[in-house]
Amino acid sequence: MNTQPISKPIVAIVDDEDGIRAGLSTLMRSIDVKPEAFASADAFLEADLARYVCVLSDIQMPGRSGIDLLAHVGKNRPELPVILMTAFPDERVREQARAGGAYRFLAKPCDPDMIVDLIEGLMSSGEV
Repeated sequence: MNTQPISKPIVAIVDDEDGIRAGLSTLMRSIDVKPEAFASADAFLEADLARYVCVLSDIQMPGRSGIDLLAHVGKNRPELPVILMTAFPDERVREQARAGGAYRFLAKPCDPDMIVDLIEGLMSSGEV
């Protein structure tokens, strides 16, 4: 008999705003997903990418941007879905996200129900 506890899927949340990280973390816990929050792309990129089933990242942050994060993930773990969010959506940034392989591109403020649907959809589809 296997006595190992069943581990919850882990979603990385990368945003320089404390309130956004806290809100998304609460949202993830509400659907039985473990959040790990990072205040910068640099901090996230020091972590073991194999731990995560998905990444929710802001685009505009001090230091490396969400687009930079996406490029790094694409080189090191291309199957990891990255959802990019921004309060300043424009076609140039949307195209960069699409070209970089972003799973989705969301405009802030994001609809919490849509985020839940995306995460649950990824997990139920077997994509993660």
